Amino acid sequence: MALEEILDVERLKEYLDLIVKRNAEKQNLIGWVLAKDIQRRKLLEIGDKYSPAMTQGILLESVCEKIPIFIESGQIFAGTEEDAFSASYALINPAFHIESFQGYNDEMAFYDDVKPGDKMSDIEVTKEMIKNNRIFWSRHPSIAKIREIYNDTENQTREAVYFVERVTGHTIPGFEEALEKGLEGIIIELKQNKKKFPAKSDYFDSIIKALQSTITLANRYSKLAGQKSEQEGNPLRKKELQWIAKTCHKVPYKGAENLYEALQSYILLWQVMNLEQLPNPYAFSVGNLDRIMQPYYKRTKISKKLAVQLIRHFLAFFEVGDRDWAISQNIMVGGSEVKGNDLSNDMTYIILESYHQFNRPQPNFSVKMHPHTPFKFYQAISKFMFNFGHSSPSFLNDVAVFSALKKKGVAEEDLKDYAIAGCQEPLIKGKETGNTTNSWLNLAKVLEISLNEGYSLITGEKLGPSYEELGLEENPFTSFTETKKVFYRYLDYFIEKMIKAANNCTEALSLLPVPFASFFMGGGETGIDMRDCNSGLGTKYNASGCLIHGLGTTADSLTVIKYLFNPDSQVKFSLHDLITALKVNFEGFKELQNIIQQVPKYGNNIDYADEEAVELVKIVSEKINRQKNTFDKNFAADWSSPSTNLLYGYWTGATPDGRKARESLSFGLDPSPEMATNGLLTRILSQSKLNYEIMTGGSAVAMSINPEGVKGMNLEQKAQYLKDIIGAIFDYSLEGKGQGLGYVYFNVFSSKQLLDVAEHPEKYPYPVIVRIHGQYGDARKLSPDILKKDIIPRLDPGSVSF
Repeated sequence: MALEEILDVERLKEYLDLIVKRNAEKQNLIGWVLAKDIQRRKLLEIGDKYSPAMTQGILLESVCEKIPIFIESGQIFAGTEEDAFSASYALINPAFHIESFQGYNDEMAFYDDVKPGDKMSDIEVTKEMIKNNRIFWSRHPSIAKIREIYNDTENQTREAVYFVERVTGHTIPGFEEALEKGLEGIIIELKQNKKKFPAKSDYFDSIIKALQSTITLANRYSKLAGQKSEQEGNPLRKKELQWIAKTCHKVPYKGAENLYEALQSYILLWQVMNLEQLPNPYAFSVGNLDRIMQPYYKRTKISKKLAVQLIRHFLAFFEVGDRDWAISQNIMVGGSEVKGNDLSNDMTYIILESYHQFNRPQPNFSVKMHPHTPFKFYQAISKFMFNFGHSSPSFLNDVAVFSALKKKGVAEEDLKDYAIAGCQEPLIKGKETGNTTNSWLNLAKVLEISLNEGYSLITGEKLGPSYEELGLEENPFTSFTETKKVFYRYLDYFIEKMIKAANNCTEALSLLPVPFASFFMGGGETGIDMRDCNSGLGTKYNASGCLIHGLGTTADSLTVIKYLFNPDSQVKFSLHDLITALKVNFEGFKELQNIIQQVPKYGNNIDYADEEAVELVKIVSEKINRQKNTFDKNFAADWSSPSTNLLYGYWTGATPDGRKARESLSFGLDPSPEMATNGLLTRILSQSKLNYEIMTGGSAVAMSINPEGVKGMNLEQKAQYLKDIIGAIFDYSLEGKGQGLGYVYFNVFSSKQLLDVAEHPEKYPYPVIVRIHGQYGDARKLSPDILKKDIIPRLDPGSVSF
């Protein structure tokens, strides 16, 4: 029977309305607790008789055998992500408040999200279950090691000088082989590898165990769909359930032969990958979905309209109950070969149309751009991104990203396969574990500490060494050059502390092997787990990331200090006066504040200010890129700040640029709000001076488009407008070579519009999607701190808006 005879386009649209409504009612996610309890009971049964990798494989098998499963009304694919995530997350969580946030240091905090009494199937989450699991898992060696790391760095991480974490998720699995040949063929090959490499036999067995878990789960879904079809009275729904049963019996055990089967197979693989790393494996990303699914679309004799609805249901899989924020799953389309040839295809435009019709906060959407991006690609995006409250994609500049990846050591043949893991971190799909959020660095806080002999202006605590302990003179600020040397000495001190703690986090994570995910990252060839720190590389590429905060704030602060030292400035205030003013948050220093306001700032295409940002990016990137992780591979400098600029600013005292204590830091590579006053094009010229090649971990630039500017335009005019904007930002003019900025996202709002959403969310019946770095959020549900103190202030029309 043909797929068109079973799945009706209009019925599938109605199903999506059901799914969205049902998700909104799921406010207490408990599947992960049941999964952890299944794992706990299994561990008590088997003890330590198996290797760590085989133990993890057995635990995954146990979860896939016993976790409650469901196929709800409206679902045309079997599978869910709900069992992998807890109900809350900091920063974008509607309940987030800057003042009360204490970081991510409590590894057991997600147990606070669970409400006893909730049921899943016939299993109830009890107080005893929560207590038993909290106690049991808190004793795991991995958790104990993490707790020790945070205890050692407590005062520095609490005040956000830097932060470190063990990174789950944050990879892009290469599922193509499994989609094409099925797990049956893969398992046969793995058994042959066991014979060739007997020393790795146990690890290959753990991979086989993990992959077979997926088959177990698929067969359970097949059986459930069959049972439900027998009970179903509606003949149309009965056929759909029978189709699900038939498909899950086939894939992913066998290879997929059409688009529907490929999507179903992908969903099941994804679900198991999440279950292996629960709870909360953030930022698993799909990569170029258009390239992955194009072969199966070509084999499938269905209309484009039906293909769009299939993709919309696929996108719906990535929604997790009512938690429509902060999971950072990224889907991409578009892009080019290294030589510049466009790689878009039929599925590219089907997926773009799906996003047009599917305005939801998850999953995030990114597009790859290049000088030869077709005009119809701009048209497809323009159909939705200028509409009020609709999602807009992140834009990646292939030319700049290729350059940074080559600098990092990526082979030319792999460049086209880069994709975004999480917010904006470029990794090679199926071949790279980037450990992208392993460390976070606050430049403005380091500057604060360096000007105050190691002490915090927020708490008065000693966070770093004294000048004497660093081998500096008692008064080291004899010139601007010497002052910068002091800053960089403190930066070196904290980078050393941060890298040591970050690597310890990586070692803690290595105690939890991931044989399933590792297979799809090259582990089937190497026989080495992607997290294994002692046996060599399990993936082709490996790095660790450092997200660097406060470029604009710190660069402007250095410019002000330079100005005070310049005899031509004829200023009566000294650096000593400025430091005194910082300690009292500028109270009583109005005249000095007025002078600071007149000093040129980064973002206005004034070399006097921009050169400090250029130098800061160069020196800090090189310092980070030289650091080594536990695999003896380099760290990657990532100039972004996913709303952490707000939190890190809260823990940073007054800064020399005139910013008051606890105010937000600048975002990503952006100028500080209201500092770039000469218009957006001059800001772009300032940002184009930065070296994007050495930003090997990525970068972030936020801009906005004034919705008034596109009023009355037809689709072709909007597309041309978007093309002109992208051309200016990425240097795609006739003379340009694409060596402009690397990444940009847009919010198409005015401040007035978003403020009204924040204050009157009840007026808006549909999602109002805003960009928060590489993530989406529904403005009606976001934390007021994030919306009013970070996003809205950065919609400054003088510096960010076209």
